Amino acid sequence: MYDEVIKKILETVDGNFLSANYPKFSGEGYRAYKIDSKNFHEIKNIDSNQKIVFVDGGNAEIIGAKNFSLSLIRVGYVIYQGVEKISAKKFEVLAFVQAISQNNEIYYKATFFTANSRIKLEEMSFSSFDHTLMNGMNRAEIGSVATAIRRFAELKIAKLASDEKIADIIVLDGSIQVTLTDENKHLNKLYESCSKNNVVLAALSKTTSLFTDNGNLLSAVLVNLGRIPTWFYYPIVEINSQNYKAEMFFAKLHKNSRHVFKIEFFKDQKAKAEESINLLAKNCVDPIFIGYPYGLVEADRIARISNQERESLRTIFLVKLRNNNIEKYLNSSNAHEILDSISF
Repeated sequence: MYDEVIKKILETVDGNFLSANYPKFSGEGYRAYKIDSKNFHEIKNIDSNQKIVFVDGGNAEIIGAKNFSLSLIRVGYVIYQGVEKISAKKFEVLAFVQAISQNNEIYYKATFFTANSRIKLEEMSFSSFDHTLMNGMNRAEIGSVATAIRRFAELKIAKLASDEKIADIIVLDGSIQVTLTDENKHLNKLYESCSKNNVVLAALSKTTSLFTDNGNLLSAVLVNLGRIPTWFYYPIVEINSQNYKAEMFFAKLHKNSRHVFKIEFFKDQKAKAEESINLLAKNCVDPIFIGYPYGLVEADRIARISNQERESLRTIFLVKLRNNNIEKYLNSSNAHEILDSISF
């Protein structure tokens, strides 16, 4: 049986399968360009004193039940000039989300607490049946709101970086495609700030699930076709959507890299994309993850919330909140934790 499975896998990833005619996009507003070797462009080693700020965020639930959730949201940024680190900073906010009745439906209302006014977020609420938070057909888990809040906090810090022009290029972890309710509002403010202050906005995705017209993985097809040591591939698609104001590129940022990454730029700044990719490649030489910007590695480290830190905060809050009412609520959602802790 195993041999049959291995054979099937090898057939799927066989070199002859690494071909396609067009990238595949679903929905309206996309006009894909035919995949062509002439769309590979060599990355150049250029001298520049421009600075890049890398932004990433993390979140962890401290305590939670089915009707409330307390999470720590952390956003970090690090500024680089080539391979030289200039500075780094982190911002934190506690988000308390509670279930409320509104318009004859259950909503999740978020309130924020922070000692740093520069990451101040206004109260917000989400329907518990918000399709951008739901998992399948079920009501969204209240803890999922923290992921949306983290994204908004990342965009807020990116806007702060643009407003103060602490760097010439901003690189977000992920995408600038709108996938959350109210995300467009935050992105549009960021676009406006970047345009006003002449700051290039980019986003880099560690993984991508873009396919081709024959069901192949677009990144694998491009790796197979690429013939120069370092390259970016463009054009891929023309996007006409208010929820996705991007120019899309793929790039191999170091000659020894085994990875290619999707890089998006705010579409009004596409004229600056090539220079920005050339500069970004200068930050991709660290052997810890060759071909991936080390600035994003460090921004992730700054923003990451460890299990030890989470458990420490959890203990502090549980001690301060110790009473029977809290325990009744927490017991409504901790059955899985009990089962996971049982060893047989």
